[in-house]
Amino acid sequence: MITYKIFKMKNKIYLITAFVLLFAVSCKKILQPETPSSFNQEYIFSTEVDAKKAVNSVYALFNTDAYTSRVSNNYAGNTDVEAGGVATGTDGARRDIWSFEATAANSETLVVWNNAYNAINRANECIEGINASSIGTTPGMKQLLGEVKVLRAYWYYLLVNHWGDVPFQVTATKAGDNFYLPKTGRDSILSYLIDDLVTAEPNMMWADQLDYTTERINREFIQGLIARMALMRGGYWLYPDMTMKRKDDYLKYYQVANTYCKKLVDTKPHTLSPFAKVFENINKSIKVTNDDVLYEVAFAPGAGDVGWNMGISVAAGTHMFGSGGGTMLLTPTYYHSFDTTDLRLPATCSLVSYDANLLQQPVASTGIGMAKWNRLLRVGNLGASTAKGTGINYPLMRYTDVLLMLAETENEINGPNAVAQNALKIVRQRAFPPALWDTKVTAYIAGVSGGKIDFFNAIVNERAWEFGGEFLRKYDLARWNLYGKKIVETVNALTQMGADANAGVGTYSGLADYLYYKRNSDGTITFLNKYYRVTNPPVLDPLTGYIRVNWLRSLYNTTTSGPASYVLVQYRGYKDAAKPLRYILPIHGSVISSSLGSLNNNGYDF
Repeated sequence: MITYKIFKMKNKIYLITAFVLLFAVSCKKILQPETPSSFNQEYIFSTEVDAKKAVNSVYALFNTDAYTSRVSNNYAGNTDVEAGGVATGTDGARRDIWSFEATAANSETLVVWNNAYNAINRANECIEGINASSIGTTPGMKQLLGEVKVLRAYWYYLLVNHWGDVPFQVTATKAGDNFYLPKTGRDSILSYLIDDLVTAEPNMMWADQLDYTTERINREFIQGLIARMALMRGGYWLYPDMTMKRKDDYLKYYQVANTYCKKLVDTKPHTLSPFAKVFENINKSIKVTNDDVLYEVAFAPGAGDVGWNMGISVAAGTHMFGSGGGTMLLTPTYYHSFDTTDLRLPATCSLVSYDANLLQQPVASTGIGMAKWNRLLRVGNLGASTAKGTGINYPLMRYTDVLLMLAETENEINGPNAVAQNALKIVRQRAFPPALWDTKVTAYIAGVSGGKIDFFNAIVNERAWEFGGEFLRKYDLARWNLYGKKIVETVNALTQMGADANAGVGTYSGLADYLYYKRNSDGTITFLNKYYRVTNPPVLDPLTGYIRVNWLRSLYNTTTSGPASYVLVQYRGYKDAAKPLRYILPIHGSVISSSLGSLNNNGYDF
């Protein structure tokens, strides 16, 4: 039988964690069926109500730890933007992923691998059930078919980004199947899934036509996902021989991405709320259609780790917000890459944390929090003892992502023409006060539009400023073949920042070596110099005046006269800048041993 556990989310019933034997799968041997349900597919998919419950069982696997605090964010560090703190030695878990030192024994990887194939097999069951249903051609069933195809595609997208070539199956596992599947090439997987989504897209509904709107996969999101996957298919990949290459047909996929970005912009243009407001709405569980967020993973109360392993740091106390934040952080180089008038800077980078009494405290230069995610904005009492499970949703795609993909693909195909420039213009206009548009938008875009290379580099920077803390950077850097280059640039810049802050001369000597701040009566703090070095330091008085803390000076070790530990260990596994960076993960040893020789970890210098 089928048992459904129903959660009340955002005052509405939506996500269903279903213990569905029909959809259950053990990934011990890649894809292995278990006892089938006594309710067959014909029964389950004979009504839209029951079909939706089955599809929700696929959504439910977003609510597992494999997704909430692993593959959605932790697996996407470390980059020039997002970085988790690496241990001084290997830990066999997430920190080894961050430092590019993961082995086949890494405890983190198996749970994500299994969860992904569980979701994929549930999706395959649903796809077969809907296709065979007597009501499968109704608008509601076509919408459900599109949703579950997107869910399948997204889990494969995560798999190929992190493991490269992987076993690929688009039918539900059944007794008698070959459960020891070999790897399929990424190009074949992505090409199949892109075509599959292209077929499903016309039958999807817009978010404003759906119950639960942006918490449900919609037509806007599938158009954006087609573009995102097409750019991966047309981008560079790391191969087992440790070379980065892209396929000869890459422009075909840039064209696909361009077509679907234009399709969304032309047929369903969205307006953009102010940048900070977008994330305030997410933290407060306010959903707005036809705005920036296209689709957000819906987390039930007590589920989801947004604001726990990422976000502004809050210490445990007797207050109602619980504790969390500060595991995944932003780099000092990223913070100082912003134009100081960019409205995205304070909405993305937090220089304060909150102590047990909810008093603001300054963070170190290596502790810059992700201001987009703030458990203090969560509506309702989380509870003093809570940490994980904030219930804050997680956006998988925003409209500005589509605009910047449009600008990127148009530039690649036709150069920095009016279409490309206008897409970039919309993003930058929101990023700056209107009084600065002449210089920060119009003149800036004119300055980077002299050729394809300059415009491409502007897109590389703009995507960093727009999406910091949303964990898209790793995937972008890989497909651009810039991952290793950006890591080297980051390490060199961090090293120089520390040296210049202590010497008082050099490229970065104008940036803050110390931060000076005052404590206000309401528990907040006010900084004197968040961006620059103070030439005439104020008198220090911790009671009534300024307090001083190290800033970029902390990136330098005065004992060794060299880089601080943070700089030395953060990207430790990338030892040879002449080689591509190894971002591909090894398959867990237990999967290899259970595959009867069909899988291995050959190549990639494992």
